Amino acid sequence: MGIHVIGLLLGALVMFSGSPANAQAKKLRPLRIALPSHSLSSTPIYVARNLGIFESLGFEPQILILEPRAALAALLTGDLDFYTAAGTTGRAALRGVPVRVVMVMANRSDLCVVAAKEFTSIEQLRGKTFGGYTAQASANIVLIELLRRKGLKPEDYKILNIGSARAPSLLSGAVPAAVLTSVEAARLGRQGFRVLARASDDIDLTSGGLGTAIASLQNHRDVLRATVQATLEGLRITVAQKDKVIPVYMKQFALTAEESSWVYDNVARSWALDGKPTAAANKLDFELTQRDMGLKELPRMEQVYDFSLLDELGRK
Repeated sequence: MGIHVIGLLLGALVMFSGSPANAQAKKLRPLRIALPSHSLSSTPIYVARNLGIFESLGFEPQILILEPRAALAALLTGDLDFYTAAGTTGRAALRGVPVRVVMVMANRSDLCVVAAKEFTSIEQLRGKTFGGYTAQASANIVLIELLRRKGLKPEDYKILNIGSARAPSLLSGAVPAAVLTSVEAARLGRQGFRVLARASDDIDLTSGGLGTAIASLQNHRDVLRATVQATLEGLRITVAQKDKVIPVYMKQFALTAEESSWVYDNVARSWALDGKPTAAANKLDFELTQRDMGLKELPRMEQVYDFSLLDELGRK
């Protein structure tokens, strides 16, 4: 995918969060952050954007949705500053793509297995097809692990990779169950769909973060460092000030106050306060990655992560 195609793609998908006149007056630098989908793991970014933290540091945040291949290509061409799918970015790094994860946002995923209302247990879905994201994406890894813990082996089901169309496909009946974010689960819950398993209950696994190109780390450290700083501020507000986060959820996800409160509480203990994974979350992440990628050895931290920006901020 060429640089001009990526540029057109970003231009088509980008959703500006601030006033263009304001941005011009303040001469803010555009900051392009891609998400695989709108989900809770990006809460610190939503909070930092809504509270003007990015702007206070000189940036105009541009939030867009991209699937992995397009996002990774855009990172490498410089058309994208960050991708928030930390797991996907890390696995790309292990395949030799020159990218690294520079910050982790959560140590537990908010992903859920959601099914049509006639199903009341995972066991009833044996032999059925689940809506997944893409092969080796974090959503699929979490789905497979949740099903394993509920007693289903890979030969007991099929996964149909349908990207960000998982919720619509479940709603239309194209698939009987899918791995969804808790926001999508909250919305579908209004219509009787059932949450049959939640990753936040018992799976310590890194979720969300900031991934970037190694070239950007070498050539644009000031920009990247300021972005990490803004995201850390958003993260700390997320953890400590529920009253500021609920309105963000209501606006961002079109949820009621009650649904937003449930969603917030669902991940309240998941956040990575220092921007780094816990030992337990990292252990499972690397074990699953080794298994799913067929690696001979467990990944090493330096193959996936570069926390030098966090370390620099910590010394200030």
